[in-house]
Parts: sequence; structure tokens; C-alpha cells
Amino acid sequence: MTAVLLPVKEFRHSKHRLAGLLSPQERATLARAMFDDVWEVLREAVARKQGLDQLLVVSAEPYVLDRCREVGVAFLEEAGPSTHSDSVRRATEWAIGLGVTSLLSVPIDTPAMTASEILTLAGLARRHSVVVVPSADGTGTNALLRTPPDAIEPHFGPGSCRLHSEEAESKGRDWVVAQPPGLLADIDTPEDAEAFLSLIESSVGEGTNRASWTTALLREWIRSRDKVPAWR
Repeated sequence: MTAVLLPVKEFRHSKHRLAGLLSPQERATLARAMFDDVWEVLREAVARKQGLDQLLVVSAEPYVLDRCREVGVAFLEEAGPSTHSDSVRRATEWAIGLGVTSLLSVPIDTPAMTASEILTLAGLARRHSVVVVPSADGTGTNALLRTPPDAIEPHFGPGSCRLHSEEAESKGRDWVVAQPPGLLADIDTPEDAEAFLSLIESSVGEGTNRASWTTALLREWIRSRDKVPAWR
């Protein structure tokens, strides 16, 4: 069984790298918008029944857990704040207990992702034991596909892309780096926000309607801060 895992921090603890630009409430609002966009994409990907069998969520955020309960999405409730790596590590053990044989972890930070990108990525499990999608700067990890789910340890943050490839190599795992555009566009800085909007505006086909909540929010904020250098 192939599953996609969505780890979600409590919104009030999200997007700290934007603290110099956005208020705590604005950062929480942005995190919720990104979650709503990614949630819709992942549910669509599973609904297509093209090789992705289940959506799993790990979170302590009440809004997220309520959404899971509403539609019957399996979730692992966390007791409080946790690092992304620790959340994925705990959820990996849980997923294995559910019978998952391939696990794709994606963040809420890349709301430009599409259902087609997710399905294409999940399909790589047939040829590779480890698939790493790097962050926009090439050093971190935005998405990680592992077959089996404990093929390597999950690491996130600066330098994690190299850690994943090195561990896969040392364990004799067949691995590859994939770069689907929507999963490379993480939003952590004002520059990321501009790059994200540029990607959305240049998209065609499926991409024209993606990330609607995040796009509307960022466009509104950028317009209101048009005279602030950080948004130029």
C-alpha cells in the first residue's frame, strides 16, 4: 500500500522565518491557507485511484484534526510541538503498523504542488527505494518517498538532501533526486513568496487553479506592503 503523509505543525508555531515581516496571526493564517490548498491536492490525488492508496496526517493542530475527522482521514495526534523530522519519524512507525509499504512525505510549505505531480512522484516507488525532492535552495528536503517506509531515516532542514542521499548510498538503496516544480516552491521568505506567485502565474492546464487560498492571501499582502522593501 502506498500512502502520502502530511505532517502539520500547529499553525501558531509555523513560518517563523517570516517573523520579521508577518505578525503571529498572519503567519498562522498563511499556514492554514497552505494546509487547505495542499489538503485539497492530496485528497484529489488519492481519489483518482492511480496508485496512491491513502492520505495520512500527523499533527497537533485542532483545525487539521477536525478536518480529518470530518472526512475519515487517518491521523496520528501529537501531544504538542515537534520538529518536522520527529513528526515524520513517529508517523513512519505508525504507517508501517497500518500496512503501508511505500510512504511519501510532503509538507504544507509547497502549496503549488499538483495531484499529477504527487502521483508521478509516488509512481517512482516502483523503480527506486528512495526519492528525494530538494528544497528550492537545493540543500534541504521538501518531499521524501521511501520504499519500504523505513528504508532510511527522515531528515529535514538545511543539509538534509545530502544526508538522505548519503544514507541511501551507504545502505545500498536505489535512490534518485526528483524536481517537480510545484514541490520545489517552498514558502519561507519574502523572496520565496514572489517566486511562488511567479510559478502560479506562469502555470497552464492543471496549475491554473492550484493553491487558490495561498495565492489570494499572498497577493493581498504583497499589494498592501507594496512600499515595504522586503516585498520588492
